[in-house]
Order: sequence, then structure tokens, then C-alpha cells
Amino acid sequence: MNALTRGTFKRLVQASLELNARRDVRVIVYTGEGARAFSAGVDLKELDAAGQMTHPMEGPERNLNEVILELQKPTIAAINGVAAGGGCELALACDLRVGATGARIGLPEARVGMGANFGSVLLPQLIPRAIAMELLFTGRLIDMKFAHEIGLINHVVEPKALRSFVHQLAKRIAENAPLSVQRMKAVVLKSAGLPASAALRLNVGPDPYSSSDRIEGNRAFVEKRKPRFAGV
Repeated sequence: MNALTRGTFKRLVQASLELNARRDVRVIVYTGEGARAFSAGVDLKELDAAGQMTHPMEGPERNLNEVILELQKPTIAAINGVAAGGGCELALACDLRVGATGARIGLPEARVGMGANFGSVLLPQLIPRAIAMELLFTGRLIDMKFAHEIGLINHVVEPKALRSFVHQLAKRIAENAPLSVQRMKAVVLKSAGLPASAALRLNVGPDPYSSSDRIEGNRAFVEKRKPRFAGV
């Protein structure tokens, strides 16, 4: 069920940061191994054996969801099965979410005495507050159809088509100027909650306006050809 152990968290943080640093990587996709689950969340058996649990933001290592949320590269969660608890939070940390029919998503932490710290912050930012609070309070999992209706999921596709659909979506993003995409992501994240007058004056992320890719994009448009973006 792709439960998240301490070791898995550590490896995902390392892999995410390594991919984010590579110029040849333009989109990062997270998905689950097998067909049953995206991730069933934190490994409760491991947690039970450990006894104590620290606050998610106070451990000695970086929080996985915080790392994914702050990556420069656009991220996609390909939800191939149940995404519960920590698995749901990992999906919430991604910029886009594509779900397979039959998959479910939710935060059942209240049913096992956990706090859903990341989910309690992110979920109300992504969907209407009252719906987010109902899902948090009840701990129920919802199907992809309802998740799409409330705006939590970008697309719902058949399980057999999930991989190819996400690949095409990632390819379409990767064909665009990477500095432009990274700039847009940074502005969206950093401007959240700010008044427009302040948000418009943010200067975050890479500068696409003075980049070689901006010149290449303009030239390709004039010459009626596909641009060759280099990320500089």
C-alpha cells in the first residue's frame, strides 16, 4: 500500500531535491507502485513500535511535504489508488493532481488520533473551507468524481490511461519555457493571501524577461517554428 516509513520520507526528500537541481528535468511526477494505492499514509505499525512521535515540523530532517511544495519545478501527483493521510498530504503538496477512477483520497487522521498538520493548512486553500473542514472532521475518503467536482483534482481518467495521460500533461508543460513556468509557480505560491497591490510587486523566482529563452521564444514565434528552450 506504499505506506510512508521514516526511510521512505528521507529517500523521497533526497530524490525530490536531486531532481529539482537537474536542468534536464522540467516536471516531477509522483505516483504509487502497483495498482492498489498511491500511498496509504504513514506506516502506523512502524509508528506504533516507535511509541513517540514528534510534531511534523519539528523533526531533525526537512518535512517531505514542505520540500515538495517549495520545489522550483512543477509537480504532478498521479493518484493511482487510495491516497490517505500522509499519502493525501503528499498529493496536496503537488501543483497538479490527476486521479484514476476508483481511487479515493482523504485525511482520516482524526480517526487515529493524528493531527493532519499539513493537510489542515493546505486543504482549505485548495477547496471551499466548509467542505475542507467537514472532510477533516469526519476523516472520510472521497472518490475522484467528487474530488474533481470540488476542484481538488484536475483530471479523472481510467486507470489504464493514467500513466499516458500524465505523461502527455507533463510533456505539454515541459515544452514551455522552464524559467517562465518556474516563475509562475513561485508567484502563485508566494502571493497567496496578499492583496493584489502587494502581490504584483513581488519579484520571486527566476527572471524570464531578461533570459535567452525569452529571445528564443519571440524569434521562434516570428519565424513560425517550435522554440528550443534551454532554461537560461
